[in-house]
Amino acid sequence: MDQTNKTFWDAAAAGDLSKVSAMFVSGADVNIKNGDGRTALMRSAKRGHEGVVRFLLDSGANVNDRDVNQKTAIMGAAKKGHLAIVKMLVEAGSDVNAQDLKGRTALMRASFLGQTDVVKYLIAKGADVNTQDEMGRSALMEACLAFRVDVIKELMGAKADVNAQDTNGCTALMRASYSGYLDLVQYLLQQGADKEILDNEGNKAIHYVREHSFADLKPYLK
Repeated sequence: MDQTNKTFWDAAAAGDLSKVSAMFVSGADVNIKNGDGRTALMRSAKRGHEGVVRFLLDSGANVNDRDVNQKTAIMGAAKKGHLAIVKMLVEAGSDVNAQDLKGRTALMRASFLGQTDVVKYLIAKGADVNTQDEMGRSALMEACLAFRVDVIKELMGAKADVNAQDTNGCTALMRASYSGYLDLVQYLLQQGADKEILDNEGNKAIHYVREHSFADLKPYLK
């Protein structure tokens, strides 16, 4: 990366729109990548620099470019909850169902971190709520693990599979049971979660409950 492109990339990461513009006029490549394969768009999107993102998109930035881990710009923006930027990227043609090397999507990232508004928007734009990553984890499982109740309700409203199993046979109910989330366990059961499902070791949800919450959860899972 020559000095013009380096200055351009660093300015985008820092949110310095005037310098980004100046370096672009000086010949910087809008799609230049650093050593990790990240573009100026990826970096500015993740950091929430709306003005820079708009400039880059208007200047021909590839919205679906991937870094060495196959991550795209929308994944970082979704993870950080930058809804305005997520919208810009989608309107520019970003693939809402793109998966990185581990099979994770923008929706999974937003779900785990409780970015409810982003989750709602991605679903409205066609994000697949039942995609599973390389470990078999879905957005619902991620949200249950992190106890993101509002996100969980959005996913269930979009027909997330409450009984999906990961590569270990674990379900969202099992995750909630392990964490001792009584309200969530009750909600998942109301939504059709099957407490009789077995994981790969032959365990049911009740077997995931830890001692300190066993008395509370046993009546619902036995």
